[in-house]
Amino acid sequence: MTARAVLAATRTAAVLVAVTALVAATPLGTAGAVTPPNPDVAAAPPDGPPGPDGPMRKNGACVVGGVLPNSDLAKTPPPLTSLQIEQAHKFSTGAGVIVAVIDTGVRPQPRLPGMIAGGDYVDPGTGANGFEDCEGHGTIVAGIIGAAPAPTDGLIGVAPNAQILAIRQTSLAYMPENISANPDDPNSSRTAGDIRTLARAIVHAANMGARVINVSVVSCVKVSTPIDQAILGGALKYAVEVKDALVVAAAGNVNASVDSGAGNQSCKSNPEADPTRPDDPRNWGGVSVVSTPSWFDDLVLSVGFVSPEGVRAENSMAGPWVDVAAPGSGIVSLSSSGEGVINGVPGEEAGLVPIAGTSFAAAYVSGTAALLRSRFPQMTAREVATRIITTAHAPARGVDNVVGRGLIDPVAALTYEIPIEGAPAVTVQAAELSLPKRPPPPDSAPKWTAAIAIGAMAAVVVVVFIVVAATGTRRGRQ
Repeated sequence: MTARAVLAATRTAAVLVAVTALVAATPLGTAGAVTPPNPDVAAAPPDGPPGPDGPMRKNGACVVGGVLPNSDLAKTPPPLTSLQIEQAHKFSTGAGVIVAVIDTGVRPQPRLPGMIAGGDYVDPGTGANGFEDCEGHGTIVAGIIGAAPAPTDGLIGVAPNAQILAIRQTSLAYMPENISANPDDPNSSRTAGDIRTLARAIVHAANMGARVINVSVVSCVKVSTPIDQAILGGALKYAVEVKDALVVAAAGNVNASVDSGAGNQSCKSNPEADPTRPDDPRNWGGVSVVSTPSWFDDLVLSVGFVSPEGVRAENSMAGPWVDVAAPGSGIVSLSSSGEGVINGVPGEEAGLVPIAGTSFAAAYVSGTAALLRSRFPQMTAREVATRIITTAHAPARGVDNVVGRGLIDPVAALTYEIPIEGAPAVTVQAAELSLPKRPPPPDSAPKWTAAIAIGAMAAVVVVVFIVVAATGTRRGRQ
C-alpha cells in the first residue's frame, strides 16, 4: 500500500479524530522531560445525558465505503487467519461481555445483534442515540470486534457473541457553531469531539457496564503545546480502577492530520526504545509528541499496527506507551450504508483505497480482550491486559516503541497460564498426568544360562583337546 493510500484511508475513515476546544494548562513538559501522567480519579467528569458541550452544525457530507476491484470476500480476511481466530473460538466467543465502541457511531444491522444504544455526543437531536455513523469508521471497528458470521463472506468478529455498546463521540462532518467556516481560518478544521466529551463518554460507557472500552479516536499533542488533559486522565482512572473496565486505544498514525487546539498538528513518531539506558529504556525522555489517550500508559492498553504477516507499519506512531500490536491492514468489515461488507474507503482522489490504520488494530485487541473477559470473568482489567501483553510475540529486542511487546496471540492468551505480577495468579486445575508404568527389570536368567552353557562347551573343548594331545604323545612314545 502506498503512503498516499494509507493517509487517504486514515483521513477519510476518520482514523484520527480532531480535538477541539482544548484549554491551555499545565505543560506536559519539553522534549527530553516527559514522564507518564499520574491522573486523579477526582478529576473524572460526572456522568449525565450524552451530548456536545455546545451547539454543533453539520458542514460535511457522509462517506460511503465499498469493495475494492478483484476482491474475493468469500475468503477469510488475512488478519483473522494470522490471529487464528477460528481456533480461538474453541475457547471463547465473547458471550456475556459488553464492548463499548466510542467512535463515529455504529450503524445497526443484523450482524451486530444485541447492540446497545450508548448515546450521541455530536448531535443527539437526531434521536439515533449512537446508532448513526456518517463516516463509517465506528461501524468498521464494531464489525471487527463483534460481527456475526454470514454465508455470503468470510468475515466474523473476533468476539461474535459480545454486545456492542455504540457511542458517537466524534464526527468529521460536524463542527461547533461558534467556529468559523472560513477555510483560511486555522480553527475552521475543528470538528466534533474534544477531550471533555471523550472523558464523559468513557465514564458513561463504564457506568453502562462495558467490560472493554475501545477508543480508536486519537489526538496528537506536541509537548511544546500543552493542554489540560486532567479530565481525561480522571475518566480513564475511574473506568479502570473503579468500574474495572479495560480501555484499549489506538496508538495513532504518523502524518495523519489532526487539530490539537493550537493550529493544525500532525502525529509524528517518537524515538525508538533504548535498552542501553536502564534509567529510561522506553525513551520517555525523547518524546516530542504525545498520543492521547494512549500516553496514559498505566491505564490504557495501547496498540500499534502491523501487517497480517507481522511486519510493522512505517506509519504506526511510535511511543513508549505502545504495549502490543495487531493487524491493521487487509481489513474487511461491515458497511455503514447497508448490510454488506466492505474493504475500501474513498481516497483523496477518485476511487477506493484499502482500509488501514491503528484504529483497526485496536479493534482486534478489544475483541481479544472480550474473549478473555468471557472465559475468565474473575480476572480484573489489569490482569487481562497483562495476559495479552505477556503472550504476544515479542520483537527481536524484546520490546520496541512501534509494536510494544509484539503481535498479539489470542489463542495463547486464552490458554496459557500467566502469573500476574502483584496479583494472585488465576488457579487452573491441572489434569493428573498419567505416566507409563516403570518396565520390569530385565530377566538375567537367560544371560546366566547362556554363560554357563558357553562355559561348559569351552570346558568340553579343552578336555577333548587334552585327551587328543595325550593320546598323540603316547603313540609317539610307542
